[in-house]
Amino acid sequence: MNRVKKGMAVQMAVCAVSAFLLMGCSSGKERLEKEEAYRAIGIAALDEGDYHAAIEAFNSALAQASGLGANEMDICFYKAAAQFSQGSYSDAVETYNALLESDGKNEDAYFLRGCVFLAMNESDKAAEDFDCAVSYADNDEMYLSVYHSLKGAGYEDRANAYLDEALEKKSGRKAANDTVKGKIYLLRDKYEEAAGFLTSAVEKGDMEANLFLAQAYEASGKDDLARACIDQYVEANPKSSVAYNQLGLREMEAENYKEAISCFQEGLALEEVTNEQELRSNLIAAYEYSGDFQTAKEQMQEYVKDYPGDLEAAREYLFLGKNRGEETKKE
Repeated sequence: MNRVKKGMAVQMAVCAVSAFLLMGCSSGKERLEKEEAYRAIGIAALDEGDYHAAIEAFNSALAQASGLGANEMDICFYKAAAQFSQGSYSDAVETYNALLESDGKNEDAYFLRGCVFLAMNESDKAAEDFDCAVSYADNDEMYLSVYHSLKGAGYEDRANAYLDEALEKKSGRKAANDTVKGKIYLLRDKYEEAAGFLTSAVEKGDMEANLFLAQAYEASGKDDLARACIDQYVEANPKSSVAYNQLGLREMEAENYKEAISCFQEGLALEEVTNEQELRSNLIAAYEYSGDFQTAKEQMQEYVKDYPGDLEAAREYLFLGKNRGEETKKE
């Protein structure tokens, strides 16, 4: 479904751009529409992994503008992502430089440029950018982003230093900062401390903190409290992809596999899906438990193409092909 949507978006954008180009000289409104059309083409190409085409489209979009406003900065972020994905690290750095010349306090640009420097093995430059990112960020969530980037690159001591710094800061009135502290304590397997901060975050209005609070309770063996947290999250966000995933998992636990399949499918059909991989993985499991091994195998075939790094899924795909297929034939 997502691929169909992307393909339609590309076709519509291409048609729009072609029509505009045939019109010759453009008014300000038409140039903005061209910019948006090229942007749509670039995003679709980026999603498809055609980074060269994406960069060309983003450059064409930026060529329509006379300056670097909010729309153009958004396009630059996409362009830098395409350059990074293509392996053009120096070009990505230049794009982030341009963004920071326009907005010298843009925490996202500092953080992402720091990630590029990490990929270039320039850890000191990365650290400078990460320091700027956390200092300009609206809340402490940036500390976790920096931590995961540094740890993933093998700099575990530096990564943990950022977590220590986050814990030393006062949370203030922002619920998000309590959530961050709770997540950090979860990372360190300190569940009582995690529960304390996450409870505070929920009380301050961060309903998503319930998901992490549930993890803290589960790890402490408090399953009833964990389920209550999930219920509270689902009640506050009944139409989110995360809620549908949780509802599907609950149906799985009750062995209501058809209902679980429906929940996972509804979650995937939403306009905004923040946990697509998890939903798809759980959907495959629901099909398998329901006895529909053929559909499970077909879904898994697509899944391993999109998520080749999931080795456990790859093994399960082989299992479905070698064993489940034979069982179905015998029946």
